[in-house]
Amino acid sequence: MRVLITSGGTREPIDGVRVIANSSTGATGAALADAFCKAGFTVTLLRAQHSTGPNLTVTEQFFVTVADLDSACFELLSTQHFDLVVHAAAVSDFVVESVMRDGVRHAAPLTGKLSSASKLSVELVPGKKILPELKGYSRNPNLRLIGFKLTDGASPEEIRHAVEKVLASGADLVVQNDQQTMKTIRAVLWDAQGPGEPLPDLITLSTHLIGYAKAL
Repeated sequence: MRVLITSGGTREPIDGVRVIANSSTGATGAALADAFCKAGFTVTLLRAQHSTGPNLTVTEQFFVTVADLDSACFELLSTQHFDLVVHAAAVSDFVVESVMRDGVRHAAPLTGKLSSASKLSVELVPGKKILPELKGYSRNPNLRLIGFKLTDGASPEEIRHAVEKVLASGADLVVQNDQQTMKTIRAVLWDAQGPGEPLPDLITLSTHLIGYAKAL
C-alpha cells in the first residue's frame, strides 16, 4: 500500500530573507513516516524544507510555500497511485499579497532584504485550502484521506464544528488535537460517527492510523 504524508509548515515570503511562518516542526509527520515505513507501507514524505526529517529511508520531496505544496500534491497524486494521504502539513491560512514600504505598495515578495529603517505593513490574503482538492487530484478514485485539525483552548462545541468542516472538505478521518491539552491528550480521532477515545501519545496515534490504513 502506498501512502503520501505531508508534513511541516509552509513559509510565505515577504522579501528575500523574511517570511510569514507557523510553529510546525514537522516532527509528527516524520514520526508517522517512520511508523508507516516500519509497518511495511511504501511511503512518500512531502515535507517543508526546514522541517524535521524521518530516521528511516523513505522517498522525500520538499516544499516552501502553499503554492509549492499544492503543486507537489497535484503532481504526485495525478501521476502516481496512492491509497492513502495523511495530510499533516500545517498550511498557512494566509499568504502575503503585498508590502507597503514607506507608503508605497509593492507586490510580494520583494527582491533582496528590506531596510530595517523602512516603515512596513504587510497585506495578507486567504491562502488556498489544499485538503479539499486532494481527492480530485488523485488518479485513484478510492483514495482515502486523513486530515489534521489543531485547536487552541477550544470548547467541545468549537472542536466539533472545526472537525466537521474538515470532514465536509473530504477527509475520511480527522486527527484533532488542542494546543492546551497536548501534553496529556496527543490526539482524538474523528470520523463521520464522531470522536474516538483520547490517545495519550504519538506512538498510540501512529498505531491507530496504521490500523486504519491496514483495514482499507
